[in-house]
Amino acid sequence: MKDFKTRKSTQRPFHYSWFFLVILIIIFAFLVRSAYSSFSKKRDTTLEKEKYETRLHNLEEKKINLENKIEHLKTDRGLEEELRKRFNISKEGEQIIKIIENQD
Repeated sequence: MKDFKTRKSTQRPFHYSWFFLVILIIIFAFLVRSAYSSFSKKRDTTLEKEKYETRLHNLEEKKINLENKIEHLKTDRGLEEELRKRFNISKEGEQIIKIIENQD
């Protein structure tokens, strides 16, 4: 009986086996893959958010500029300036002078 109690067991516990180690490595690989996927999705959405915020800011500036231009064109002076600039017209009694420089 004494031999039975003092003799060490040759069988190792399950958590020391190669099979258990392989299972843990597979589970760990899935967790790392999932974490990396989440990280890359977060990075992509952050970059996309910054891109759209920049675009929104540019569009808001353009909107303000267009509103200012509309307000300017509502006045007689603004309308006259725009007509003179676009269509090269003048009032009665005015003359248009074009200066052409030499290209020497």
